[in-house]
This record gives sequence, structure tokens and C-alpha cells, in this order.
Amino acid sequence: MMEWSDMLPEILDIIAHKHITFYEDYPCFAGVCKSWRLAAARTYHNSNGPPSRLPSLMLAEKSDDHESRELFLLSNKSIRKIRLPEAYGKVYMSSCGWLLTVGKDFATQLINPLSHEIINLPKADTFPEAIHPLQPLQWDFAIVKVVLLMESKLVLVICGCTGQLGFCHIGDNKWTSVEQPYDNPIYDITFYNGQVYTFNDDKIQACNVNGKGPTVLADVTTLPENVFSFDCYDDTNGEDPALVDVATIPEDIYGQNVFSAYIVGLDDGERKQLVVITRHEMFNVDRYNTKSFQVLAYDLESGNWSKVRDFGTKTLFVGYNSSFWVEDTTGVIKSNCIYYTKNDMGGDFGIYHMSDGTIEPLYFVGESCISAPKWLQSM
Repeated sequence: MMEWSDMLPEILDIIAHKHITFYEDYPCFAGVCKSWRLAAARTYHNSNGPPSRLPSLMLAEKSDDHESRELFLLSNKSIRKIRLPEAYGKVYMSSCGWLLTVGKDFATQLINPLSHEIINLPKADTFPEAIHPLQPLQWDFAIVKVVLLMESKLVLVICGCTGQLGFCHIGDNKWTSVEQPYDNPIYDITFYNGQVYTFNDDKIQACNVNGKGPTVLADVTTLPENVFSFDCYDDTNGEDPALVDVATIPEDIYGQNVFSAYIVGLDDGERKQLVVITRHEMFNVDRYNTKSFQVLAYDLESGNWSKVRDFGTKTLFVGYNSSFWVEDTTGVIKSNCIYYTKNDMGGDFGIYHMSDGTIEPLYFVGESCISAPKWLQSM
């Protein structure tokens, strides 16, 4: 009988490609013997290897390390080091496992942190309204949020200086912005049910970014206060991008001291909902830290608002990333929780338990003058 170590390298390579699907598969495969360990190394020799089985936290940049970054793996609470010189000295956001980076010259790129694939995007200072009338554009605050739709080659962003929605298709030479008043900045964006949705201070709006010949458009309508009904999306026949009012959060269920907010779609099989998550903070020593979250759901069919107190088996990830859900059957990711990072350079990140409102520390990652830790969604 042939020994495991005597198998032909060509056969081992085929086996490695088939069975090393996630980064966590490496130790078991490479631990068989030397020849298997070499086959594992050959499988991803031109990249940083396969994705993690579960989301990971990209840690803050280290000033003395220009070549690599560290990932905190939720799957086994270990540190994974990857080569990523392309992101050094840049601010970045994450979406769908990709990074959007902005350099000091406003050069903007999509970077796959595992394969090293790079896609050039329009520079961050090519927004039509990038130059705020009251303040100069700062490279490290030019873009503050990204949602990547790779299948349609569409990139959605929030412009940091104005809080406006912007987008481009891969290959464009400039960003297109959707008109929004300077005093009503957008907190977050999501793509759900075939539409782009935004959330600002108290309002959900929809946008048709796939219209032909995009131009600057005015708001279509504003709903009166305490309206629970759904104002149907104004069909522009695919001609122009415009933000259209969808709903206003009722005052009687909207909390105070909201420092940031997120929006994400949720389909439970029976209804389609937009979930708005508001983060509430309190001052502690020298900074504001997360105190609690309030979660509200807007039913797209009935037009009703409701408070959400239980995610069931789902877990929500929010922060300087496009928000996303995870449903982990292994129990490693804690269900009915919000895994959060904060959109600044501080160390405010943890696990918020929806069941009792308690906060569990996650991992101390230190601080960076350039970039805060971000969630990296498993691809």
C-alpha cells in the first residue's frame, strides 16, 4: 500500500486545491507530512491564501511594518498575518471581502487583500461636490463608506466631506454624486431588493443609480413626521439617479444621543424589511464609548415600523464596513448579537448582546493614526 508521503506531487496538488477551501483547512492538511505541507504551500503561492471560514477583523496599521497586516480570526481567535504593502499609509473601508483605499494624492483603488488584485477607481477628489463650500477636502476623510456590487461592477460610496451618496461603475473616470443637502448628510447605505437605500438623520431614501445619463436632481418628496406608511419608490423610468423619500422614523421610538447609524436589508422568508441600527454612546474618561444599540425594522410591504429585540440565529456586523449578516451553525459566532467596531481610531469595539443589552469586549487591537480596525467579510 502506498504511503501518504509517497503520493505524486501532481496528485497532492489536485487534492490540496480541492480540500483547502478556507484558511483554517491549512493546519490539518499541512500536518500530514512534509510532502503534504509543500503541496499546501504551492496551492496559494502567488497570494495570501484562501479566505477565512468566518469574518475577521483587520487590525490597525503598524507604523513600523510597511509590508503586512494582521487579521484577528473569529473562527479560532488567532492572528493571521498577510502581505499587504498596497494598503500601507492609506485609509480604507471594506465591503464583500474587498478594501477600498484612498491615498494622500486621492488615488482610489479596490484591493483584494488575499489575491492582491487591484482595480483603479476614479480619484476621490473627482466628486462634483467634493469641494465643500465651508471646508477643504481632506484625503483621509474623502470617502467614509463603501458598498461593492462586483457582479454589476458598481461601487457605492459616501463622500466624507459632504455626506453625499456617490457611485461609479468600474472603468469610469469620475464619480457621480446624487444631490443631497449639505445639512442632511447620509449615515449609511445598503443595496437590497434591487434598490440602493440610504439613511440620514431620520429618513430612509431610495436611489436608482442605474439610470441612463445621470444628472443632478432635486428631492422628490418628504414625508410628514410620524408617518408609518411606505411612499412608493418614484419610478424614473431608468433615466436619472435620485434620492426618493421612503419613510421617516417615528419620533416616539427614535432614541436620543445617536452618534452613528447603519442600514441593512433583512429577508426572513415572509417579509422584506429594512433594518436601521442606531448606536448610542456615553462619555468615558477621554472619549465616547458605545453604550447601546437601538434596532428598528421597516416593513417594505406594510409600511410599518417595529422595534427589533431578537435576531434569532443571525448576527450583525457593523462598523467601517458595509453591514452584513452572518448565520453560523457552528456556534463560534454568537447569535442574536451585534459585532461592532467604531468609525474612528479608538478602541471601541465589541459584541453587543441583543438579549440583555450587555457588551462583551472582543479584542484589544491598539490604535492607529491612519486606520481603525475593520471587519473583513469572508468571500
